Order: sequence, then C-alpha cells, then structure tokens
Amino acid sequence: MTAQPRTVLLTGASGFVGQPASHALLARGFEVHAISRRARPATGNGITWHNADLLDANARREVFARARPTHLVHLAWYVEHGKFWTAPQSADWLEASLDLLRLFGENGGRRAVLSGTSAEYDWARDSMVPVRETDPCRPSTPYGRAKLALFERGSKLAEETGFSFAWARFFLMFGFGEDPRRFIPLIVHGLLAGEPIALTSGRQVRDFLDTRDVGAALAGILESAIRGPVNVGSGRGTSLREAGAMLAAITGRSEKLLQFGALLDREGEPKSLVAGITRLTGETGYKLNRTLEQRLGEYVEWHWQHARQG
Repeated sequence: MTAQPRTVLLTGASGFVGQPASHALLARGFEVHAISRRARPATGNGITWHNADLLDANARREVFARARPTHLVHLAWYVEHGKFWTAPQSADWLEASLDLLRLFGENGGRRAVLSGTSAEYDWARDSMVPVRETDPCRPSTPYGRAKLALFERGSKLAEETGFSFAWARFFLMFGFGEDPRRFIPLIVHGLLAGEPIALTSGRQVRDFLDTRDVGAALAGILESAIRGPVNVGSGRGTSLREAGAMLAAITGRSEKLLQFGALLDREGEPKSLVAGITRLTGETGYKLNRTLEQRLGEYVEWHWQHARQG
C-alpha cells in the first residue's frame, strides 16, 4: 500500500529558524513547499519555493491553490530586532495568520504547527523553576499578546474546522545567519574583533537553543500527535554571564572584554525564563544530541569561517 504523500507548507522559510526547519522536514520525508517574499528558485535542494507576501489575501489563496498542503508550519511574523516587541505589524500578522489557518482547513489540511513565544507567559513570576505549558499566560508586550491571541483563536478555529493543531512556544534561540545585534552574535563579533562589549548585568537566566535543534523539534512536533502548547527549549538554565564566559573560553579571548553592568537591564525583563520540556521530550521523543557548549563552539567556528572568506 502506497503511503499518502505529506506536503508541508513552510512560511518564514528563509529566516534563521525556517532554514534549519526546512532541512529537518525534508529529513523526515515531507515534501516541502516554502514561502519567501524574496526571489527564490522554483525548486532547489528538494524544496519548492513560492514567492508571496502573506499579508496579501490574494497571495495567500494562490499559494494554497498551488501547494495543496496536508501540513502547515507557520513561522512568518514581523521580527525586526529591537522593534518587534511593540510593533503595530503584529496586529496585521495576527489576522493574516488566522486567515492562513482558515485556508488550510478549507483546503483539507490535516495538521498545523504554529510558532508561539515564551513572551506569552507571566514575566512577573518570581521563580527559577522552569515554565510549564500549564503556567499562567500574562503577556506584557503587544508581541506576546498578539501571539497568545493567535493561539487562542487558532485553537478554536482548528477545533471547529477539524484539523490537528499544535503551538510551539520558542525560548531564546541562536543560530547561523541571525541578526548581529542579538546577544550571542553581538558577543562573538566583539570577542573575535578584540573589542569591549557593553552588556546588561548578565544575571538573567535563559534557555538557549540552537536553531538547528529548534528545527528538529518542530519537525518532531509536526509528525507527532501532540496538541496545544508545547515548549521548545533545552530545559537548561544558563545566565547571560555564563554564556558569555563560555564564548570567551571558546574564542580564547579575555572575559574582560565582556562589560557586564555597563547597560541597564530592561524594565520588566524576567529574572529567569527556562522551558519545562516534559511535553516535548515525552510526547514527541525529542532528544538533544549536542550540548550548549558544543553548539556555541560550532557557532563560533561558523563565524570564523565567514570572517576568513570575507
């Protein structure tokens, strides 16, 4: 008996999470149709590309007519560094994402995984215990509120339409090709250049996960039967100071370049934000194969290689 083909529509495919996610999906045997606003080849590396602006209703309909996906992984959103927390574009993406889900259901889609955020949780919680999916959601930013609204309304829509729906809540990610102003690349660039880096206190505890591991988790969630919210993280808490010290050791540079305390901590920022990953590991079989130190080492090597080529 021939297995039923599984065609996944991947939005945000050219982003720093979307790229490793596409490879993970291909590795699991999915036929991948990827959406990008930038020009891409019609096919390449086993991926069929579609050029579309997902904020355009006609473009959304045309993509579904061409791809006819059985599965959906929706990652696209407005994520301009330093702006996305309060950006009005989140409201536009909320409505576009809901319409995307409606089209998915109307076209016979079977399973959808959408990307959420740890910013949906209550950042005022005074606890070092990892956050569980059952913990209260009280987002303090427009971005977090828009994502939570998408989860709530998307869950209802999926129930009414009859497709399976999972919500992947991302914690702190790093990976190849990310914005150089983000925490990890900012430190790596400064250390490799031998330049001092102004930083906040560094006492904040975070859950760091390489985007290749995020992509693998997403593919596992999509292939599983898990429904509702599922945290995507390592389950390990690491302070920003500890992460900086790891990178200094990996690069062989002095920790004195890391000027922790030179900048004020952001108001309202949580002391600790670590993922409880019991659902992820227990219900999808997900397992990390590399430690944070190993992934940071690979990340630094990637930067070194690109610096040599440049």
